[in-house]
Amino acid sequence: MSSKPACFFTRYALAFGVGMAAVCGASTAARAADAEAVTIDTTFIVKTPPVRLDHPAREARASVVLMTGGNGLLALDATGTMIDSTGNFLIRSADLFLRHGLNVMMADSAPTHPAGLTDANRLSATHAAELQGFINAALSRWGKPVWVVGTSAGSISTVTAAGFQPALSGLSGVVLTSPVTVLPTALEPTFNLYASRITVPTLVAWHRDDHCTVSPPTGSAALFTLIPSGHKESRSFVHGHSVATDPCGAFSEHGYAGIEEEVVEQLADFIRGDRRNY
Repeated sequence: MSSKPACFFTRYALAFGVGMAAVCGASTAARAADAEAVTIDTTFIVKTPPVRLDHPAREARASVVLMTGGNGLLALDATGTMIDSTGNFLIRSADLFLRHGLNVMMADSAPTHPAGLTDANRLSATHAAELQGFINAALSRWGKPVWVVGTSAGSISTVTAAGFQPALSGLSGVVLTSPVTVLPTALEPTFNLYASRITVPTLVAWHRDDHCTVSPPTGSAALFTLIPSGHKESRSFVHGHSVATDPCGAFSEHGYAGIEEEVVEQLADFIRGDRRNY
């Protein structure tokens, strides 16, 4: 591989590292201001493997902790680079969040959950403590408002971040995309209780043609209604080009295949406080 890794990484590596300015000779002042992407696991050690961006990152205005769906594992190697992936919507779109001026922290649960997170794990006190650790790490590194953003099963983690008691500190808001709302019966009371406690700014987003049985659009709409936050909004999306045979797959409507830029732009606008007539 070239001695200039930031300029020759493949697009798939875009989700793991710092922006072009941070690795191609930018000044210290510029690096400090640019949005940055890092990976972290439940040892809370932040890793910053270098990558190339199609567009320079913008000056950071907030930070997002991205909670992937499925089993919550990113398969990070010792450098913090992902060595295997399902192409999760949030993770593959990390460079888009950077482009909109958001620091990105991609969270992996492997050290404490080597077999992966279950829905029950995501609603547990142990996971709430892990989420607090991610928030603390983002605040310590960047000093910007921190939002937890989840997709699919990752949105269960997001509900925990915002609705667990005692409340997690340092959380500015949450975003739930394609949230899993069909849970085992035994978990529904806890999930609904957490959702009913969410008072931080909240955005709930879904695809109108999401055919994943655990994240129906009607469930997202009902979840939005349940959340009592005085500052909440919803977004529903259409179109795209699904290439997945699994309706819950990363490259289906469930994962916003083909409309990633549109979706991330609207998420970022909400996080930054930019109001548009969507």
